[in-house]
Amino acid sequence: MSMVARKYQEQKQQQVQTKTRVRRVRMNVTFGEKLIIGFIVACTFLMVSMIVHNYATIYGTNQEVYELEALIAEQVQLNEGLSLQVVELSAPDRILYLASEELGMTLDDNKVKVVNN
Repeated sequence: MSMVARKYQEQKQQQVQTKTRVRRVRMNVTFGEKLIIGFIVACTFLMVSMIVHNYATIYGTNQEVYELEALIAEQVQLNEGLSLQVVELSAPDRILYLASEELGMTLDDNKVKVVNN
């Protein structure tokens, strides 16, 4: 065999050997890495749960605030109506009419005393 043939054969064997030597090395995850990953996942889940809980609490509180504001507006309207009714019922002409006509009272100017503040 000639020298060129021998070199060609050696190169071919090296190529075959390099092809057969290629193997995949699987990286094993150690227990510590698993522990760290689990801790990170648990912390993330906990934080997301807290955020969702806070948003739900805020939503519920806002609903209560809107309901209370509606009740306050209703009560204010009722109070205004009652105040108007008090003003109408305490008019001096009405009181004088009820006292004289329904109760039979008379107005004696000599017995009236005026009080100044």
